[in-house]
Amino acid sequence: MIQHSLFKHILRISLSLLAAMSIASHAQYRTADPADENDPDAPRFWEETEVKIPTAPPSKDLKPFYVSGTTQLNFALDATSIAFGKDEVIRYVVVITTPSGAQQVSYEGIRCEKYEWRLYATMKKDGGWHKSANSRWQLIRNTGHNSYHAALVRDAFCDNGIPRRSAKEIIPLLQP
Repeated sequence: MIQHSLFKHILRISLSLLAAMSIASHAQYRTADPADENDPDAPRFWEETEVKIPTAPPSKDLKPFYVSGTTQLNFALDATSIAFGKDEVIRYVVVITTPSGAQQVSYEGIRCEKYEWRLYATMKKDGGWHKSANSRWQLIRNTGHNSYHAALVRDAFCDNGIPRRSAKEIIPLLQP
């Protein structure tokens, strides 16, 4: 009798988790025909949400993170810019600083599920943003001494292909 009630309890939990996963997957995947949205067997495709490019320079709340022992560059995330889209993309502003003090500031996104990144915009010297003309999703390569996308995925943004859910969860994982 105890085994039967334990089995029912485990089954109930499993069904609840499955329902939650199904709801989450609908947030990021769509059917070609909206009438098929409730059909679990209908083919689905991933759809990126509309992306809004920042209008201001990065905040002073920069969180440095480690990339590799061989790079001379310093990397930091603007903590206030970290955003979580319904499409499961984590978007952020990254500031890369050279030893001489020159900076490159970019607005990017990471998609944990596919191990991909995308450049949306770069900041110009006057503080304005320039939208990337050829923005597309690219596979993250863990090669080279400046592979900061791989460091973000590995150390902070993702947990086995699943995006973390809050900046409060990510910030402590960034190791300077």
